[in-house]
Formats: sequence, structure tokens, C-alpha cells
Amino acid sequence: MKIRFKVFMILISIVATLPAQTYVVDAGHSSFQSKVIRFGVVPVVGRFSDVSGEVTFEKGDLNKTTASITIKTDSYRANNEAGENAIKSAAFLNVAEFPEIQFELTSLTGEEDNYRAKGTLEIHGVKKEIECPVSIIGPSIDLPTKKQSVGIMGSLTIDRTSFDVGREMKLPNGMTIIDNSVNIDFVILGLAQQ
Repeated sequence: MKIRFKVFMILISIVATLPAQTYVVDAGHSSFQSKVIRFGVVPVVGRFSDVSGEVTFEKGDLNKTTASITIKTDSYRANNEAGENAIKSAAFLNVAEFPEIQFELTSLTGEEDNYRAKGTLEIHGVKKEIECPVSIIGPSIDLPTKKQSVGIMGSLTIDRTSFDVGREMKLPNGMTIIDNSVNIDFVILGLAQQ
């Protein structure tokens, strides 16, 4: 048992020093979660579960980092069928005409536990430059698959109207029906394909 543990620790140390590696997004362990305030009371929490793409990362040379992420808009779920259908309709995401959300990384800067990612986010056919903090764990060995892996977590806030996702919505008394600000939290697990 001790020998196996030592071998495993050696493998982890080797992986940590490997050159830039390309990882494929594992959809089963990756998601984008959105939160937007409804009627000024509580947030509606939704989740996009169909996430794909590739990430290249080398801890020692961030200039080699790349990322291309695709989110299928029809994969939005919010535990409320009527609400889901409304978000997917032409009034908001219009999934029939815009079936994907795209993100392309342009740069990664900072140090471990304090990275900042910049890139181009395309929603509803509108492209905007964004920047957000991210945490990157790894590279390390993913125990279930025995593959080299990297974990990426982050969050950002966007104005949905700047992407033409719906319009500003208020009641006659001025109360906001659906807030313009959307908080997005994301988790990505990338697995090396060899």
C-alpha cells in the first residue's frame, strides 16, 4: 500500500511539471450557472449543462494558455418549465436562432490562486470583451479516469441587455421584473486526451 501511494505521489509531481497540455472539457463535471433577481426578491437560478470545448494550460508559461468553450443554450434548466421556456424563447435567449454561447480566451495573467482571464464572450450573436477572476487547480491526476486533469472555477457579472437578451422590464410602479445584471458562476473539468 505504501509503495502504491509513493508511486501515485511521484506521478502527481511529474504531472505538475509537464509542458502545455490540451484538455477536453468533461461535460459531466462542468456547468455554467446563472442567477438573476426576479421581482426584486429572490434570484432565479438556472444551469447550462451542455458544455464543451478545449483548454490548453501550462502553469509555468501562461502565454501558452488557450480556451475555447461552447455552451448549448437549449440545455438551460431552472427547475421551472414555464420559466425555462420563457428564457429559451425569442424574448430572451432565442435558442432557435442562437443555439450556442461562445467564449474564446485572449489572455490569462496573474499568479496561482489569483488568475485573471480575458476573452470574447458571444451571446445572442453579440460579442463583448470580458474579464473575470479564475481559480485553476492542477494539473493533477483525475482519480476516476487516471487522466491528467485541470479544474477551472470562476464568476462574472454581465448586463443581459448589452447582449440584446431581452429588454429592461419594469412594472408601472417602477419595480424591476427581471434585473439586467446576471451573475454567472462556472466550473470546468478538463481531461487530457492521449
